[in-house]
Amino acid sequence: MRCIWLVMMVMTSYTFAQTQTKQPSKPLVLSGTVNLVAAANGGTIVKFTSQLDEEHWSVRNLIDGTVWDGRQPQTGTNGWASKEAKFPQEIIFAFRNREVKLINKVVLDPTIPDPTFIGRAARDFEVWVTTDPDPDKATWKLVLIGTLLNEKRRQEFFFIPAEARFVKLRILSNHGSDRYVALGEFEVYEATQGIAVLDQLIARLEQLLVDLKRYRDLLAEQGLRAVTEGSEKEQTAESEGQGEKKE
Repeated sequence: MRCIWLVMMVMTSYTFAQTQTKQPSKPLVLSGTVNLVAAANGGTIVKFTSQLDEEHWSVRNLIDGTVWDGRQPQTGTNGWASKEAKFPQEIIFAFRNREVKLINKVVLDPTIPDPTFIGRAARDFEVWVTTDPDPDKATWKLVLIGTLLNEKRRQEFFFIPAEARFVKLRILSNHGSDRYVALGEFEVYEATQGIAVLDQLIARLEQLLVDLKRYRDLLAEQGLRAVTEGSEKEQTAESEGQGEKKE
């Protein structure tokens, strides 16, 4: 029974590992539900490379909690657009009171008024973080490289939890337009509960390895004992046979 239990545990662990490899967008580390960079939650934009204009395509639209919905009367904003289609375009965000948070998820929404076939929505991007107090003199760490689909919907991206005081979004390309690059909304979420879950998993796997080693040693010991006993029986039988021949 113990052998069956150990095999089942190994198969479960292997299946779990495969699932995580195939579905990296669903990590063990859970995320909170509060958008840390939303203006309504105290989020701010510290710096940005450019914006098309202040009235309709302001960078502040990225954290206002709305996107273009095409309805009348229109309640959502256009989103942000760069002045030109030059890359990279960088935008630096901060949380309330510039606090340090452990984050593991961002959401980018490329919903803008322009039709998708024009190709102005953001495509390839990077996310960088730092805990330094001055973003101009900070040492930045790359935590995510991603690609947005040319679809008007929220798109989630997860990464290994990282501490951040500032989050830098680097937009590297759009979907082909030579006019500008645009994005509807940008969101950042805090990592929750994940460390405890990972610690429990590691402890279980370590115990499983210990049990497997013990079982291996037990099998080896039983095999050696069986070989030794078999050899002794053969020697005894040979001795008895030789004794009978002599008689």
